[in-house]
Amino acid sequence: MKMKKTNVFLVRTQYHVLMAVNTIFSEYKDYNNIIYYLKGRINNDLESNEDFIDFKKLERNKFGNTDFVKHLKELNPKRFFFFQENCSETLFLLNKLSKTDIIISLLQDGTKPYHHYKKKRLLYCILRDTLNDYKEMYKRKQMALIGFHNNYKYAFSKEVDEVWLTYPERYNNRTKKKLIQLPYYSEESIKFCNQLFNFKVDFDVESILYLGQAWKRIYWEREKEIFDYLIQKYPERKIIYKAHPNSEPGQLELYNDYKNIVIIKDIIPAELYVLTMKNTIILSAASTSMFVYNETCKFYYTYKLYQFGNIFTQVDIGNPTDYIVNIDNMNEIVF
Repeated sequence: MKMKKTNVFLVRTQYHVLMAVNTIFSEYKDYNNIIYYLKGRINNDLESNEDFIDFKKLERNKFGNTDFVKHLKELNPKRFFFFQENCSETLFLLNKLSKTDIIISLLQDGTKPYHHYKKKRLLYCILRDTLNDYKEMYKRKQMALIGFHNNYKYAFSKEVDEVWLTYPERYNNRTKKKLIQLPYYSEESIKFCNQLFNFKVDFDVESILYLGQAWKRIYWEREKEIFDYLIQKYPERKIIYKAHPNSEPGQLELYNDYKNIVIIKDIIPAELYVLTMKNTIILSAASTSMFVYNETCKFYYTYKLYQFGNIFTQVDIGNPTDYIVNIDNMNEIVF
């Protein structure tokens, strides 16, 4: 009897789980797929009802070591999938796994692949981040020659073999990696994730959906101005504010007295909300969750309304889609 091949996924957020699950359902149902998720970053216990997906908890700050590398080598996966390069533990793993036949695959992490960074003091930032990586490895007594840490160039790690993207044709492949098209969300994977996260539709699906950001305080008032405008323009519509997991309580407390706003603070991937909405508008500053297309809705990015402070002065936001509108003025938000 032929042995099944194995894939390993390293995930840090609910969004990563959704992406990993959909990749598996679309491409690897005939593999054994092990999804390691970081305890503390994902607080709920994940259990699979499919025999080709196995969830395993992983302690934060305890996987960038030779013991875990040895374990991965024993599993001998065809591919090692991961999402974030900006971590000394992950870079340690990549360095060690690159000496094997395992294919190292970087899965799309947010909108970052499509941004163009204009970082001030770029060389200083690269040297600082690289030094911090080596300091962290030294503390763990686990060293590897990981090279320079350029977090402002996507897929900078020389060990990465391939990059999986929703819009590979819109990606500036400066590091000359093999590009692979991410599959669109299948009905099977969405059903699985709805059950996995216990997602229930207990809200008006024709409400305006706003996907929140974990803003610094300087931007809170501008976000509030957007809500005030929407309420004035569409008083008959409820607004679902899907809060970012890292939003400060004070940011959300601004809306305690707003009767039209329903704040949702769950840990369910925002993509599941986007797919559920009907005949409405969906907006965010620049959320990747809006890469999920819903033909009944209109989509708007509002990041141009935040062109002050320093967040958007050092990056040009990439919008690779043909349906998300980058607005310059709130008057452009229409049904």
